[in-house]
Amino acid sequence: MAKRLGVGITAATMALALAATAPAYGKTYKITMAAAPPPMVTFVAAFKNILSKKINARLKEAGKGDQIKWTHAYTQSLAKFHELFEAVEEGIAGGGLILKNFEPSNLPMEAFAVYTPFVASTREQLTAIDMKLRAVIPEMNAAYTKHNQIYIQSGINDSMQMMTKFPLTKVSDLKGRKIGTSGSFGQWIRGTGSISVTSSMNQSYTNIKNGVYEGYPIGWILGFIYKTYSVAPHLTEVNFGPTTSSALTFNLSTWKSLPSYIQNIIKEESVKWPAYQNMIDNKKRAKFKAIMKKKGAKFSVLSNSEREKWAAAMPNIAKEWAARLEKKGLPGNKLLKTYMDELRTRNVVISRHWDKS
Repeated sequence: MAKRLGVGITAATMALALAATAPAYGKTYKITMAAAPPPMVTFVAAFKNILSKKINARLKEAGKGDQIKWTHAYTQSLAKFHELFEAVEEGIAGGGLILKNFEPSNLPMEAFAVYTPFVASTREQLTAIDMKLRAVIPEMNAAYTKHNQIYIQSGINDSMQMMTKFPLTKVSDLKGRKIGTSGSFGQWIRGTGSISVTSSMNQSYTNIKNGVYEGYPIGWILGFIYKTYSVAPHLTEVNFGPTTSSALTFNLSTWKSLPSYIQNIIKEESVKWPAYQNMIDNKKRAKFKAIMKKKGAKFSVLSNSEREKWAAAMPNIAKEWAARLEKKGLPGNKLLKTYMDELRTRNVVISRHWDKS
């Protein structure tokens, strides 16, 4: 009997060894990630070329055999700029790289940095502040849940500057000019005497060329990508301040279909999405500025005194925005004060304390 028991133990040991060395046969989860801009735009490139691959690498390391097969649907191939949020909500896309400024009604609290311009925070500081705000004010992330999706991470965009057909050395130079703006960014030219024309960045080249408007607030990188500088060659460094311009979200049904360990991997890796964007933009910025200058762009810097004049000339768009949120039952005043306090705690240079005056 002892001999027979020994044979049984040996067989069991061999079976365990074979099981340990056998490949894991997991599940392939197919997720369509959609974005309106082309993949050359930084926040899209950071997901497509870096983050999605980092997530897949972590899944491989987990050794369970599960994997995600990403379908990258960009350049408005699945949904246009104003349709993308709803495409994720309806499950047409499994996930989205959302441009928040196109969703002022659905995501009203996300515009906190847009409504408090002329602050000199860094992208890294704004990333940290954004995460802090979400921990203190849960209504921010609840806005996504209301629309059948889960918020994962914000992307941070470079400060927008001004690209115009005319020299811009003082605020009064804007008086009577038509300026193209997208979404909530149109608030920045209130009080300057200029006329806001609703548009989008990808239309800026064509619309300026055709005389629809004479300038556009846009960053150096996007101004190069969309060729805005070639028709609006006066490039003025205004420094409105960086914004939490994009968000990574997933449709709730798509998200719930994933095992919890995959959800955790996505969350853990997505925290690095803003840093990947910074890395990409740091390489692009100097290169693109040099090319634009070589092709005839005229760079200038708006003085600090003119920046302060611009901010002072504006109505208090931040308090107006906070009041609108309060009427909707959202903590607008708390969000505005918390944000400004976070800026002050970090000793950020502020041209106008929007929560106070």
